[in-house]
Formats: sequence, C-alpha cells, structure tokens
Amino acid sequence: MTPRSAVQQYQQTQFTTSDRGQILLLMFDGGLRFLARARSGLEAGDLEQFGHNLGRAQAVIAELLHTLDHKAGGEIARNLDRLYRFMLGHLTEANLNKSAKHVADVARILDTIAAGYREILAQRGPVVRAA
Repeated sequence: MTPRSAVQQYQQTQFTTSDRGQILLLMFDGGLRFLARARSGLEAGDLEQFGHNLGRAQAVIAELLHTLDHKAGGEIARNLDRLYRFMLGHLTEANLNKSAKHVADVARILDTIAAGYREILAQRGPVVRAA
C-alpha cells in the first residue's frame, strides 16, 4: 500500500464512520482547503491548479446546498440556501475574471458559516476538527 492510498483509505474510513455533524465539518474544511489552493494557484499563475481546486470548492458548496433540509431548517435553511447560491455565483465570477478577491470573499463567508456550525456542535458535545 502506498502512502497516498493509505491516507485515502484513512480519509474514507473517517468519512464513513463520522456522524452527520462531523461530515459537514469535513466538508467545510475541505471547501476552505480547496479555496485556499485555488487562490494560491491563481497567485502563482497556475491556472490549472486554480481551476481544478475552484471546481472542487464549487462541488463542496453545491453538496452543502443540496443537503439542506428546508422542512426542518426553516429560515436558517433558507438563509443558507441564499448564501450557498451566492457563493457559487461568486466563484463562477472568480473563474471568469480570474479574481483572487472573489475566492477570498467566498472563503470568508464559508469560514464564518463553518465557525458558527462548529460552535453549535461544540455545545452538543466534543467536536474533532479535521486535519
């Protein structure tokens, strides 16, 4: 087993044995990591890295959007829906304009949502932050 496949196996095991709250935290962390990599790629002039990681961040945000439970979440779900849609649109603009500012704006919003979610989960019990 190569080191890379061992890491992938660990991550898959971590994902499949986590509760819903931990999975959402992993998604937030992954989205933030992809946004940071996209921004780094853009700043380095590596448009392939920028595009690849921007697409992965968009996929994470789209998944967050599609996991919203509007029936149970009420107004919070509606507000998150609007924020996620705004972020997806903003990342489309980031791609079109090769804009690090747009990526940073989305990272700031996603980080704020993630921090709030972490706080909520911390109140219900111990939360493990993804590495």
